[in-house]
Amino acid sequence: MPAPLCAKAHCLIYRLRKKGIQVDTKARTIYIPYYENVNDYVQAVRLSREFHINVQYIIV
Repeated sequence: MPAPLCAKAHCLIYRLRKKGIQVDTKARTIYIPYYENVNDYVQAVRLSREFHINVQYIIV
């Protein structure tokens, strides 16, 4: 079982959710619509790189 996320990660997740991006913290997955680029969301890139959270595209 992975370790709990720190306060810095929760801050980044809060900013992503404010932009309308779905985040599943239990599965450590960020769901981004297929037509959008991951690099447009700095928070998603940081969460992926620093906290090993996966990014998954969804078809809307």
